[in-house]
Amino acid sequence: MELFKNFDFLVKKCATNRALLLKTLLILVTTAACILAIVRHPLHLGLDLRGGVSLILRVKTEQLLPAQQSEILEQTQQIIERRINAFGLSEATVQPYGSHGNELLVQFPGVSDPAHVRTVLQARGVLEWHSVESGPYKNAQDAFALYGGTMPSNQTLAKTKDLANQASLWYLLDSQALVRGTDLSDAHVAYDNANRPVVAFHLTRAAATRFEHYTQENVGRQCAILVDQQILSAPVIGGAIGDTGQISGHWTYEEAKDLAVSLRSGALPASIDIEQEQTVGASLGADSLRHGLQAGIAGVAAVVTAMLLYYRGAGANAALALLLNGVFLMTALACFGAVLTLPGIAGAILTIGMAVDSNVLIFERIREELRAGKSATAALAAGFSKAFATLLDTHVTTVVSCIFLFLFGTPMLQGFATTLVIGLITNLFTSVFVSRVAFDWELSRRKRPAALSIGMA
Repeated sequence: MELFKNFDFLVKKCATNRALLLKTLLILVTTAACILAIVRHPLHLGLDLRGGVSLILRVKTEQLLPAQQSEILEQTQQIIERRINAFGLSEATVQPYGSHGNELLVQFPGVSDPAHVRTVLQARGVLEWHSVESGPYKNAQDAFALYGGTMPSNQTLAKTKDLANQASLWYLLDSQALVRGTDLSDAHVAYDNANRPVVAFHLTRAAATRFEHYTQENVGRQCAILVDQQILSAPVIGGAIGDTGQISGHWTYEEAKDLAVSLRSGALPASIDIEQEQTVGASLGADSLRHGLQAGIAGVAAVVTAMLLYYRGAGANAALALLLNGVFLMTALACFGAVLTLPGIAGAILTIGMAVDSNVLIFERIREELRAGKSATAALAAGFSKAFATLLDTHVTTVVSCIFLFLFGTPMLQGFATTLVIGLITNLFTSVFVSRVAFDWELSRRKRPAALSIGMA
């Protein structure tokens, strides 16, 4: 019977205080939505927590004007991003690096094969289809000998791709390309009649018309398919070729896939060098994650214990606000597609300190009002009202500092600043709104006015 009486009392209280009920429902719905978002979109771990490969690439633009360097760097970044996306590495990041204006930082969390990564990134992917004038030759000297050691201006010399079991051959080609990489609309891996992997391609309408006309008039002639100045194959034209074709070679499925990705993503406007390479093992990343989580849990436990001992019931409100602050912070990072790194964890831990500082400021304001003889309800309203302006000032100044860190700092500092800013924004909501609702519920549950449980003697 006592249980039903208490329940009936709570229902009556809710009916007389709709605003408090609506605020509570808002908090519950928001929390439930955040938990669902975290489950559906879990946080991505960065290189230092998951392990992987980090590369600093230098784009060769030294001979260009500053404006051209910026354009080439942007094009290179876009092409590398397309290549990465084609491999399904959505967690990888590509961003400008350093102050030279021609460097890119590329990070691949979870990738353990740096050699493959280097091959994919450094391949320029320049496709050209030339008509063969003569060849093959065993070496370049034999080709030059036909012209007395001087190559005609309308011809160029190219060799076949180096193979372990076959010597390279040389061909004299017409210097004017019939088809270029920009003429391709698509490229993907397929299989020929012998079940060997090939790269099937599709040409744009204009290129297909031009290429069909050429192949129709040159049936029986040999042509050469080059990628990055190396001949992959030199087939004989057997008939008119329209908008589709195949590139064959002595390669595995993975090699054919890499070539298709390079052709589909576009050719790099300039060659790139790898300035620095760092490989983080998965075990080292897991160890960093474990220590980071341990530090966070220990910090939260110590803070909650201190708040409960010093502020008693109000400390429980602060613990609730702190918990929800963590949930909202993780949700924001997950929804924005942020990658959690060790500096990010440091920013989250610092957010705990900022959140505690906010609650302490509010609680001390309420204590001052209670000492002045105000009722619990009046002290609560005055305490939150007076503390809010101070909280807003401290949070805004910290956010401004974080903006400068993000604009001029390294990627590690940018991750720290981003996490801290999001944590400060969620902290304003939890420390002011959630904590106030918790206090209001404490007062509404009492049948007569009583002192707040805020640790005062």
